[in-house]
Amino acid sequence: MALFNLGVSKIEVSPIAADGGVGTVFAALGLTQEGTTKINFAEPTTTDLMVEELDTAADSIVTGGEKTIEFVIANPDEDTLVALMGGTKTGTAGATTWTAPATTTIIERSIKITPKKGLGFIFPRVLITARPTSDLGKTTWMGVTVTGKVLAPTKAGVTDWSTFRV
Repeated sequence: MALFNLGVSKIEVSPIAADGGVGTVFAALGLTQEGTTKINFAEPTTTDLMVEELDTAADSIVTGGEKTIEFVIANPDEDTLVALMGGTKTGTAGATTWTAPATTTIIERSIKITPKKGLGFIFPRVLITARPTSDLGKTTWMGVTVTGKVLAPTKAGVTDWSTFRV
């Protein structure tokens, strides 16, 4: 039987493990807005090395393409904002506020994307940036757009992504 990927069951983040490997304490940030999850694998780049004596390349260097992740959290709360953008949450239940950080916060996490069926993805180290969406109206809601750039893990022997079956 063919394996098809379908839907998003959950997207979770975890602090990167102390040894630089995949985090182990994954938690969802909220609900994912339908149709917004994208995992992009850019084409590798080829650099031809030319010499005077030949009209074609003497050799080529291939560099892997950039990998990015994007999705929108449909129902962010103050905890989600702290996790994705830094800043601080103050107050007590029902009367909390979030204050943005004074400077851009660097946030690196492991990300795990679980589909409804098919292959899930684990990215051990992702540089995360987030911003509120511009939508706010009667038929739309303001969410948080999350963009991640996959980075090389700092733990030896760990690759920048892997899959698992659901």
